[in-house]
Amino acid sequence: MKNRDTAEKQSMEKPAGSKPEQADVGPTYAAEALRDNEERYRLIVNTADEGIWVLDEQYLTTFVNRRMAGMLGYSRIEMEGKSLSFFLFEEDLPDYEVKTARRREGIAERYERRLRRKDGSTLWALVSATPIMDKDKHFQGSFAMYTDITERKQAEDALLESEAKYRSIFENAVEGMFQSTPEGRLISANPAMVHIFGYASPEEMISSVTNIGRQLYTNTDDRRAFMQLLEHHGITGGFESQFYRKDGSVLWGSLNVRAVKDSGGTILYYEGTLMDITARKNAEEELKKSEAKYRNIFENAVEGIFQVTADGRYMSVNPALARIHGYSSPEEMVNSVTDIAHQLYVDPSRRDELMRQMKEKGFVKGFEIMMRRKDGGLQWVSMASHAIRDVNGTVLYHEGTLEDITSRKLGDEELKQLRKTLGGTIRALSSTVETRDPGISGHQGMVSNLAVDLSRAMELPRDMIKSIEIAGLIHDIGKVSVPVEILSKPKGLTRMEYDFIKLHPQSGYEILKEAELPYPVAEIILQHHERLDGSGYPAGLKGNEILREARILAVADVVAAMLSPRPYRPAHGMDAALNEIEKNKGILYDSEVVDVCLKLFTNRGFQF
Repeated sequence: MKNRDTAEKQSMEKPAGSKPEQADVGPTYAAEALRDNEERYRLIVNTADEGIWVLDEQYLTTFVNRRMAGMLGYSRIEMEGKSLSFFLFEEDLPDYEVKTARRREGIAERYERRLRRKDGSTLWALVSATPIMDKDKHFQGSFAMYTDITERKQAEDALLESEAKYRSIFENAVEGMFQSTPEGRLISANPAMVHIFGYASPEEMISSVTNIGRQLYTNTDDRRAFMQLLEHHGITGGFESQFYRKDGSVLWGSLNVRAVKDSGGTILYYEGTLMDITARKNAEEELKKSEAKYRNIFENAVEGIFQVTADGRYMSVNPALARIHGYSSPEEMVNSVTDIAHQLYVDPSRRDELMRQMKEKGFVKGFEIMMRRKDGGLQWVSMASHAIRDVNGTVLYHEGTLEDITSRKLGDEELKQLRKTLGGTIRALSSTVETRDPGISGHQGMVSNLAVDLSRAMELPRDMIKSIEIAGLIHDIGKVSVPVEILSKPKGLTRMEYDFIKLHPQSGYEILKEAELPYPVAEIILQHHERLDGSGYPAGLKGNEILREARILAVADVVAAMLSPRPYRPAHGMDAALNEIEKNKGILYDSEVVDVCLKLFTNRGFQF
């Protein structure tokens, strides 16, 4: 513009009548106009809401505007020179090939396309693509406008998902769901509604039920009352009535319905749910009957039943509780016992412990305490109790049951003594074997100790560990049937002698199978020489056919045996013993047991 102003000024300064100077200003004006237009179009392109993408004949990017680059999360420079396919997901490439072929044929299109942003997320765009053809109609590239429709697509997907979800809810709901006209015809019914009323399909029910009031309601007055509520309030919930099923049987249903109206307030239809409460109604009826029986149960129960205040006074007790504590009647006990903690508890602090647990959990179960009878005698009881609270959570009273377990407690003491006796017997049996075979002195104890540690490391149940301990202590009990000459022979055994030795697991089983032991000791002993591949004895069992306890005992037995000398050989040593079980892990010996055993010796420093 500066040149233009200068030219105009020079023209104005020339004297009148002088010959005009021939200034060549045409090209200057044209260039400036072109630059103005380019700047204007560049501004339009770079500030457009739509993305603009220009591709050459190889579908390589020659130009994108800022909006296009921003939509994909790239800079314009990053996008230039890249193929359009670079920005697509692999599964969309076949469609891309189809559309590029159309563009080469000179066909313009409008379609939706999915693109991959720089961060890997999805951009959905509405594309208006136009081919660029030269004057001979040869394909030179394409020009496309991209409108970001990601939010719309997400909304559409969400809507489809929502529709699918609510359709799924409608189809799979446990409650019956329906729509009906104000005149009483069904418009729709879900499978649950159909099932409740005993029809084969929604179509059958909709076509069959043409008058809900007459066909479904057992009492037409209920239908009228229900409709009045709907007309007055527009919604009603928990309306209970009896209905006919297709087969004529009666059910109880609870209705929750609302009126759907148009903008003018006219009712279009009703929609709602119906829950089959027949079971609940029947239960309520049964509850009434059971309440009549409750007093009889309360009066005649073997266990004591009580209600007691938080401060320790009985509100009610049944005859059994009075009898357990030595009172002649419930009335006498309620009137006499005014301080439970000090009148009944041998240790009043146990009452405090009971109340502490009640406060923490709201209940106690199996709470064992020693109590004092009316005559001063002592007894063990087991109590279960829970708190009864009001709507605000305040404890009103406690109720529960009480059982006299004095006999059981005495039995527990006898059981402890029996187990003590059993332990002595087991040790005696173990000593018997080792007396006959001095060469294995201490072997059974070593096996038992190692097997127990293996079991604990494997976190086995307490009873299983105990059975392994006992079996380990007497696993060679069957050797009492083997002649001492064979057991103490200083040289290698003959085939016949070895076969005789191999009978000892079966012999041990025969000795113990009739014993009333609390664990499967006989079976463990029978199987402790079995091997995973079936090469063991006496039965050639394989894999999981062998008791887990026996698989543990087998590893412990091999390790202990190899670490101890025998009349016919010296001890093999720790390395040889561990090498034996590791080499045959999963072949002869249980892999888990071997791994645990290796860790016991190498990581935890196990010693016999």
